[in-house]
Amino acid sequence: MRTLLKTTSEVMDALGGNAPVAKMTGRTYKAAANWRKFVTFPPNTCMAMRDALHAKGYEASPTLWDMVPSLAPEEENEKERAS
Repeated sequence: MRTLLKTTSEVMDALGGNAPVAKMTGRTYKAAANWRKFVTFPPNTCMAMRDALHAKGYEASPTLWDMVPSLAPEEENEKERAS
């Protein structure tokens, strides 16, 4: 089971800090450092960062990148029945 990270700072720490995150996302050190102050990351950094997290045994919700998570199959069925 993967460790669930809940904040931008937790994600940054799990990925090795500001410099490695800046490098993996193609951003400046200052831009990456600023993300620690925000509730979400830029959405276009989601795949690179989530892939790196998975490789290290971590998980983070797509909501940290201001994205809507997919529903589990049972939730989709309930939603369809309610329509």
